Amino acid sequence: MRAHRQIALHQSIEELLHEPGCPLCRFLKDFQAIHLQGDSAKDIHRLCNFHAWGVAAVQDAQMAAEVFLALVNENETMADQRPDCDVCRKLIDEEERRMRELVTLLGKPDVVKWLRMEAVFCIPHAIKLRQRVPLTLTARIDLIIRNYREQLKDELIKLRNDPSPDRSGWGALGRAAEFLVAQRGLRA
Repeated sequence: MRAHRQIALHQSIEELLHEPGCPLCRFLKDFQAIHLQGDSAKDIHRLCNFHAWGVAAVQDAQMAAEVFLALVNENETMADQRPDCDVCRKLIDEEERRMRELVTLLGKPDVVKWLRMEAVFCIPHAIKLRQRVPLTLTARIDLIIRNYREQLKDELIKLRNDPSPDRSGWGALGRAAEFLVAQRGLRA
């Protein structure tokens, strides 16, 4: 999350297929940032640790103060509410919508080509996707994960054995973290 970065919410997961990394993570990361930065932050009544710090980090000071002031004032009634984080709940709902969308796209010729040539998924999204697709596509998802795992292993071994003082190659650490657990803040 970056403070005040202009973020345009994509209309479809298909718009992100040719971007680096897991398209579901990329979509959800921007979705999350919009909900932490935008006016929708005013509708937040519950926050988990990660998203409370996210509001503090990315929201402008006046809006963050307004959000936290409302939460501090609500503190006495919070016990009556669901203990879920509002942003986490929105992310879970959006992830479900985008997962269904991706499954429907898998029959399109250009998406089939993307799956064969350049697809990347994080492990958590690959597992969820495998549960929703025909057996023929689960083998393709497994191959995508295997190939990306090998690519990451090569990058990480190179970084371990020859770390550059200018931090080049260190992006492999972030890619490995995303591969293992999805983008930061998307999964508890």
